[in-house]
Amino acid sequence: MYVTCIGNFDGVHLGHRQIMKRTVELSRRLGVRSSAISMIYPWAYYFPNFPGIIYPVSQRIELILSTGIHEVITANMAEIKHLEPREFINGLIGQGVTGIVVGRDFTFGSGAKGNTALLEGMAGEMGFFVDTVPDCVLDGRRISSSWIREALAKGEIRQVNALLGQRYSIRGRVYRDQQLGSKMGFPTANITRGEERLVTPKSGVYIVRSIIEGKELFGLLNVGFRPTVQVTEEVKYEVYYFDFSGDLYDKNIEIEFLEFIRPELKFDGLQLLIEQIKHDEKIARRWLELHSEEL
Repeated sequence: MYVTCIGNFDGVHLGHRQIMKRTVELSRRLGVRSSAISMIYPWAYYFPNFPGIIYPVSQRIELILSTGIHEVITANMAEIKHLEPREFINGLIGQGVTGIVVGRDFTFGSGAKGNTALLEGMAGEMGFFVDTVPDCVLDGRRISSSWIREALAKGEIRQVNALLGQRYSIRGRVYRDQQLGSKMGFPTANITRGEERLVTPKSGVYIVRSIIEGKELFGLLNVGFRPTVQVTEEVKYEVYYFDFSGDLYDKNIEIEFLEFIRPELKFDGLQLLIEQIKHDEKIARRWLELHSEEL
């Protein structure tokens, strides 16, 4: 028997966490297991103008489980979008769901015909319960994944982290590139984020943090197209860790975003770029000193 929450849960932001907290509370009270049904991708993912999901599915599952949910079930929107609302709910009841927790704007079934009012009507008829969790609001605005994507596109990292309830991070495998950073005196690690359509933060330089082999490292991450060196067609993620020497090739690393320093710029030559990186490092080290109690 399960109490389950349903949604895309992209980002697992504060609003999602409120829904999951309620799910866990109810499951404990009733002595049953808790689960979360997460749509792998929102329907908009399949359209060209979609800016991307906040986290890859594997990371989203980890974040959901960290809230105390026992089990995460992923559902493919493309495979269930044809189901009528009653057919969809019947399937859940058949799998042992006794209660459903959703957000106020939850819709389900073919053409999004189902809403919370219909779900509550079905609950009385079919013998399960529904708990609709109110919106989670920050600064008078409802917290949503679209707001987080919007803030990422503007480089508003503090806003993003506030909405998520934790630091935004990216993960990727370090690959061997042209090693231009090392030649300039700033050894960098280039990471690839995989094949999923992920939201791209604003191009520019960020103060970041990672834990690598048990050691806390701080540094600078450049997100962008390398306009000074060699313009690329795809966004590059290149991190320079302060006071670190080691081989990161083929390692998987996670990078937490702390602060946005500046947009990506085109310089007239490598020397000017080197001077700017030195300046960026001074700014970052000073910022880290001033915010040490937060880290």
